[in-house]
Amino acid sequence: MKADETEIAAQPVLAAAADADSAWEAVVWPQARLLYRVAYSVLRHPQDAEDAVQETLQRAWKYRHRLDQVEDPAAWLARIAFRVAVARRVKPATLVAIEDLPEGFELRAHGAAADETLARSQMKAMATQLIQHLPAKLRQPLVLSTVAELSARQIGAMLGIPEASVRTRCLRARRLLREKLEAALRGRGGQA
Repeated sequence: MKADETEIAAQPVLAAAADADSAWEAVVWPQARLLYRVAYSVLRHPQDAEDAVQETLQRAWKYRHRLDQVEDPAAWLARIAFRVAVARRVKPATLVAIEDLPEGFELRAHGAAADETLARSQMKAMATQLIQHLPAKLRQPLVLSTVAELSARQIGAMLGIPEASVRTRCLRARRLLREKLEAALRGRGGQA
């Protein structure tokens, strides 16, 4: 008879746990796309972003007991995804000059001339490098705004800064990038 009493006493606890799990799923799953965009904005590789989202979900599950204390669950989850992605990020590959390519290496055009493809690739690499050299307080809001397409409110909640500061930092980052890109292009033009 004691086994039946134990089962009856455990039923409300199990029901409460099932309700908490359902509440967690109801909050987390609608944010899956946002989590992927945040992770992808940092990692720039689909499989790495998916792995980061999985780790984010594991961490969110681990701390699900804090969910009722969270004011904005989307921002809370995005902050976790951002931190996971930053921790997983590896340094970008080193660029190789054309002169250093192995013998027999061939550039092939896929719909565009090889020189156009190379110029586009070099411009993209230069912009990526300039973005990576921005101060972190400017780089993070810019990347989250442009790549992850998050709003200033969401970014502010993720980074723990006011919405107006997010907009200001994005503006400063864009100005600084424009200046550095123009200077780099002027420097290349003088050397050619």
